[in-house]
Amino acid sequence: MTLENGTRLGHYEIRSKIGAGGMGDVYLAQDTKLDRKVALKILPANVAADRNRMERFVREAKAAAALSHPHIAHIYEISQQDGLNFIAMEFIDGRTLGDYLRDSNPEELPRVLRHLQHVAEGLARAHAAGIVHRDLKPDNIMITRDGHAKILDFGLAKLIAPQQSGLTGGEPSQQATAILQQHSTPGAVLGTVGYMSPEQAQGKTKEIDYRSDIFSFGC
Repeated sequence: MTLENGTRLGHYEIRSKIGAGGMGDVYLAQDTKLDRKVALKILPANVAADRNRMERFVREAKAAAALSHPHIAHIYEISQQDGLNFIAMEFIDGRTLGDYLRDSNPEELPRVLRHLQHVAEGLARAHAAGIVHRDLKPDNIMITRDGHAKILDFGLAKLIAPQQSGLTGGEPSQQATAILQQHSTPGAVLGTVGYMSPEQAQGKTKEIDYRSDIFSFGC
């Protein structure tokens, strides 16, 4: 279901649709209470209906929301309105690191390295708090107009259901999130082809920790 411009979800007013993916549609919205722009992720109905998955997600999202770091996009709240479950997040005006890298030239290497330093600092902060991203890739990193890198979607990776994703061609950063059956317990583990650590690719979920993010960062 596509939300029309002007639709109200609590104190958020939809302005435009800015993205879509396995984790649901993303809208630019106006927070009418605090007079600021936010990004609203509308969770797919089948995800919201899975109580166990939502409970795990809420726990992890709360931990991610507690992170305060200039290179991690903030999660403002998780809420429900008119039967829709959504996440209000920091709206970042810029472009993805993937787009930036595709358009950059060798002379911009120092700037690229600075962006990567920002990402490393954000990861270190999250890992110190015991939070693992699980799907780190250039398209989950935004570069702001003033040149700062921000990591998106901490805590959201567990939400994608197997039937929502598949493998496609193209560059690794553009490929859909791959779903692999776990070897240890029922369920699924995910990552993006070209950025998954070996333990992710083998479905060894109990072995996934901060080192998996470091592997993805190196890719």
